[in-house]
Amino acid sequence: MSAVDPRLLAALKQQLRARDDALRRGAHQVGWKLGVGKRESIGGHIAVGYLTSETVLTAGSTYAAADDAHLHADAEAVVALASEIGPTSTIEEISDAILSYGAALEIVDLARVPGEPESVVAGNIFHRAVALTTWPNAPQATPEVRLSVNGRVRDAGLWPDDLPARIAQAAELVGAIGEHFQRGERIITGSIVQVPVAIGDEVDAAFDGYETIRLNVTGRGADRLGLPSRPRGVDGAKTEPGSARDRS
Repeated sequence: MSAVDPRLLAALKQQLRARDDALRRGAHQVGWKLGVGKRESIGGHIAVGYLTSETVLTAGSTYAAADDAHLHADAEAVVALASEIGPTSTIEEISDAILSYGAALEIVDLARVPGEPESVVAGNIFHRAVALTTWPNAPQATPEVRLSVNGRVRDAGLWPDDLPARIAQAAELVGAIGEHFQRGERIITGSIVQVPVAIGDEVDAAFDGYETIRLNVTGRGADRLGLPSRPRGVDGAKTEPGSARDRS
């Protein structure tokens, strides 16, 4: 196992204290997110964030954003785990541990924060909300992935071919602080496509040959109009709009 930069470990420990606070509030852990961008990179290592039921939405629902948020949408590949992955798991073992694949549409806030990159990792790598799906089969080709805002395609990319290698790096990192990727958890694996979005936008992530995921972005002031102030999480509880990325 290669050495992990102590600054990254310290930032991750700080981040996971916030996760533990969420779990004490009654949330449950859904899984993890991988940060593969420059703004969260410390020592050249992939970064890791957490996902709990507080910020996981159902496709087609609404995310309520702060007025000053620098919002972007990410289309990402998702894996669900059939077995535990640890810091010494091989690429082959990681491939075997993947139970299913799916799609994710994540909302992030890329506002600059003092103390980057450590503050980006400590702030859960820009995460605000995510909608997740599961497919019955692994992709048989390399699907094109498109992000549209208000019906217009803004950018497109291809499904990644290095998911086990990314997960191996991430497993090494969380293993260094005594955590493991657990059976049943889902991992969103970094943005394939990322575009800016704003309050009032309707955002679609299309995974060619599979499905399209939609989220609507509204302002927190919607509460005053008699609309829900925050989206509903997977457990039906209201979620808090997220904290902080150039690609996550």
